[in-house]
Amino acid sequence: MSDYRVLGVIDRAYRGAVEVQFFDALYGILDFREQLGAVALALRGAAVTLAVDETEYQPVLELGAVRMDTLPDYRRSVRALVAEGVPVMVDEPDLRRLGFTPEDLVPGVACLDTNRLAATWDEYDGVWFV
Repeated sequence: MSDYRVLGVIDRAYRGAVEVQFFDALYGILDFREQLGAVALALRGAAVTLAVDETEYQPVLELGAVRMDTLPDYRRSVRALVAEGVPVMVDEPDLRRLGFTPEDLVPGVACLDTNRLAATWDEYDGVWFV
């Protein structure tokens, strides 16, 4: 394992349900963690909603008679990242602009002001926009 530290930044929440059903960006962060020394995740823009704790969401899409239930469950992925010890941070102004509060987040997700979030970038060897 390398000592290379990466911050993955996601600011686009929806990338197509069918297109990413086998490999979504959050799953990729877990995969990168296995290859690199340290990985963290920052969610900005509409992507902050991926960390909103919701238990009623069902990752299912029905197209006529076809039912697809193999779609990514982003909230489950965020929970898995937190459980694996990957720091997950969301941009607080974006979260509030979309009508949520820090109390709405998956437990273990940090909510940081934009400036404080940006100030963490120099702690990493690379900042990747995923």
